[in-house]
Amino acid sequence: MATRSSHLRQAVSIGASLSFAMAIGLGWYANRLRRSRWLETDKEQNQETTHSVINHFSSLILDPETTVEEANKRRTTSYYLKMREAHHKSLVLGVYPSRLKKLRKKEIDRTLSYWNKGNQSHRTIVCMCDEITQKVLSNARRLVLAPLQYSSDIDSLSAWIPDFNIIPKEDMHVTIALPWWWHTIRPGNNELTKKMANRFKQTLLVEFHYGFQIELERIVLLGGKVLVALWRCVGERETDDGRVIVDRHGTNIDPMVWLREEIVRCFITESPDQRRQPLTYQHNKSEGDKAEENAWQHTIMQRTPGMGKPGSADGFIHTTLCRLPLDCLSSKDVELDELHRMCRELSATLNGHRMVVDKYRFIETMGEGGESNPCYKPIYDEIIEAPARHEVHIDGTVESRNAQVSDVLERHNTIGPSGNFWNEEVVPSAPSTDTQSSGTTLSALFEPPKK
Repeated sequence: MATRSSHLRQAVSIGASLSFAMAIGLGWYANRLRRSRWLETDKEQNQETTHSVINHFSSLILDPETTVEEANKRRTTSYYLKMREAHHKSLVLGVYPSRLKKLRKKEIDRTLSYWNKGNQSHRTIVCMCDEITQKVLSNARRLVLAPLQYSSDIDSLSAWIPDFNIIPKEDMHVTIALPWWWHTIRPGNNELTKKMANRFKQTLLVEFHYGFQIELERIVLLGGKVLVALWRCVGERETDDGRVIVDRHGTNIDPMVWLREEIVRCFITESPDQRRQPLTYQHNKSEGDKAEENAWQHTIMQRTPGMGKPGSADGFIHTTLCRLPLDCLSSKDVELDELHRMCRELSATLNGHRMVVDKYRFIETMGEGGESNPCYKPIYDEIIEAPARHEVHIDGTVESRNAQVSDVLERHNTIGPSGNFWNEEVVPSAPSTDTQSSGTTLSALFEPPKK
């Protein structure tokens, strides 16, 4: 009887241990799933409504009269919320090695689906990043992705990023507008593209869209998938003592919001004298297909960043740097917390970097460069410059000047360790018998003079 009782207690003990182990395992698995996908609840979505500085900014409606300060409040609120959502995705689940290559081939086919069709194209307007900005963003991307130790080899079992998912430094750009989304190329396509490029050029000149500056706000891994640099506009404001300051609180009309609104208007509406007709896919369809036109929102509004549905425009300005293929990234689980941390640190380091938007590219692409690079082998490519601002003096002479463009480009370099935090190779300066080298680090400044 005692032996039977002992066996019963042992069985109960084993059962309890198994139950405990199963509970631990289920808890670990549930947490793994939670970190690998967005599981938002009403509580998470509204956790900042009771006491929030930015909550009411999310309801601001942008229009062509919106000032730089107002538009920045709306767009930077959106950026912050996107960053917070991005942190919900902190783990990418590994894939069985036997399925990995098949999924990666499927990802390549999906990314190049329009190119593989051979008869599709879309038109976009972009502003290319200058050389300094290209260098800054390229180095930032390198630091963010470094923890992945990724490869472009499709057979690799570790983290994999195909080459076309990493935007080449020389192709980095800010997307201004997308006049036509993907469509089938038909006879007269090139003439239509030239007509659209001329329409955009006329809009710049007639509405006096001068060059303007944008300022880096933050770098974010959106959804744990798309690495982007997010920008805000800067404008002029006047202090009480009459001084003019150019910053994010400008009181002039936001140039990016205004430019996008005018681009949309010039393509989807006709002029009062009917000399300018709409140039959209919907308007170029046959009469029988136009019955539902009033219920249709043009793709130029749907696809142009920062616009979207009426009332939902947030003034989004971005540069895509890289896309991670989350469905086939690696054979092992990949932690993204390190990448998110690097994004936050780089945002703090690079916040405020500026570039000038005064030269545009009207591009038609067939998708050979992947999802985010229309600059790779376009079938149409035209550079269109913003009109120059002229100042007429009292003696009648006319002077051309660039708005808000500083002459200082290279004089901001810092001596010391912070001057080379990218860990780039330092090229030693040529020896000189006349002057003494100041050194490349801060400690070198305090070394005793050489005799």
